[in-house]
Amino acid sequence: MKRKFLFLVFAAIALVFGTSSKPITFFYENDVHCSVDGYAKMAYLKKQSLKDNPNVRVVSSGDYVQGGGLGALSKGEYIVNVMNAVGYDAVTLGNHEFDYGIPRLKELSGMLDADIVTCNLIDLNTGTRMFAPYKMMKFDDVRIAVVGISTPYSFVSARPSYFQDAEGNMMYSLCAETFYDSIQAVIDQARGEGADYVIAIAHIGDDAFDEINSTEMAQRIRGLDVILDGHAHTVLPARYLKNSEGKEVLVTSTGSNFKYVGKLTLSDKGEFKSELIPAENIPSDPDVLAVINDVKSKYDLLTKRVIGSCEAELNVDDEDGPRQVRYKEMGIGDFCADAVRGCMNTDVAFMNGGAIRAALHKGDITYDDILTVFPFDNTVATASMTGQQILDMLEFSVYVLPVEFGGFLQVAGLKFDVVMKNDTPVTVDVNKNFSGFLDCPRRVQNVMVEAADGTYSPIDPGKTYSTSALSFLLKEHGDGYGVLDGVAATDTGMIDVDMLESFIVEYLKGVIPAKYGEAEGRINLIY
Repeated sequence: MKRKFLFLVFAAIALVFGTSSKPITFFYENDVHCSVDGYAKMAYLKKQSLKDNPNVRVVSSGDYVQGGGLGALSKGEYIVNVMNAVGYDAVTLGNHEFDYGIPRLKELSGMLDADIVTCNLIDLNTGTRMFAPYKMMKFDDVRIAVVGISTPYSFVSARPSYFQDAEGNMMYSLCAETFYDSIQAVIDQARGEGADYVIAIAHIGDDAFDEINSTEMAQRIRGLDVILDGHAHTVLPARYLKNSEGKEVLVTSTGSNFKYVGKLTLSDKGEFKSELIPAENIPSDPDVLAVINDVKSKYDLLTKRVIGSCEAELNVDDEDGPRQVRYKEMGIGDFCADAVRGCMNTDVAFMNGGAIRAALHKGDITYDDILTVFPFDNTVATASMTGQQILDMLEFSVYVLPVEFGGFLQVAGLKFDVVMKNDTPVTVDVNKNFSGFLDCPRRVQNVMVEAADGTYSPIDPGKTYSTSALSFLLKEHGDGYGVLDGVAATDTGMIDVDMLESFIVEYLKGVIPAKYGEAEGRINLIY
């Protein structure tokens, strides 16, 4: 009698939650940024697992088609070809999937075999989603909805004009104003359609810089079991958070550039567990490796020519952590800003730290090396700005310090202090666009402008200066730089990577000097 009772209990549980005769496995990654060698590792894990278990799927939390030369040169096509060789099941859109523009995004989505799921990208002309909000996957009697979620920050990290019509009106929405309500509605819909579990492949990150983040989402959203997160490049094997109903939500992220492959397992007891597998410990699948090598051979024909040499290591990271170029002066930032200033012959120049994607190493420098530094196909712009406009621009640049910010400015022709104890006077809207200044002391002080003879004098708020920067910043007002509204910029049409080559070959005579191995002292952070 007791056995019969237990059988009935387990049968009832099976009817409610669904069962699978074998564990369910998701291999996942995020922020690969064109590090294609890892795809052969992913393929190996998938194929080996499928030998014993059909319940295996592969997903991505975004930022795969941009961030390196292979993506930039082919505008994402090389990466899509490799992903197709792996056999992805579902992917969501990271902010860098928008870097080639919406028309190219649509072309790439047609080339990609995997389903693109993004529940919060709305075409405002039609009022409909551009892609399916989720993919329902069935494993025996278990139904899992894989929901895609993209960061609203995409609108300021990609070129704002990509999302606007000719008059500057927004054509697309990522639901920033109603983000959590929108996500909740989709999860409720998936549950209503029979999902036993809901997994988010999310590109939102756990960065405190943005109030829209995975930590907040885990705690606020009901009915969500797992968040496979991206965007912040966080290495997170597993974090368990309680939602509003007191139920656990598993959050995990693989970091970036295929340093790890994530493995999520749902046991036959209905328990999710995650682990990160170091990619260096995973063999490469020979079939996918052959596709990767074919892509690389096409790329090498165009990019392996030597254009100069470098006398020091020009790093974007240092002993204090990764992506330092986004929150303090770095030698490579000085180098890139000097390149813009030198080629454009302006009084001052700016380089947003988020545009500098890789280091330059000591020794011979190839076109591939500088394309990896500047893979986004940005153009360079110039503008006349008053000293006050420059001061306002610099203040916005440091408003989130010490948190990293892609819009943090490396500079040329300027020196200044940043008083870190001062609260920022900058205010922003829900999309992280500049909205105004508070009436309080500023962080940026003692700004000095370099003259042609190398001497410095205090900036004059009423004087007009010639400036240069990437069009993404100066003309498009990317990274939220609405503080530049009213500045009339001219796009020169010069591609950033070509500008960098010109600076190395023509201005530096083929040799990047050792002085760029360290910061010169243009930006002084005072704690």
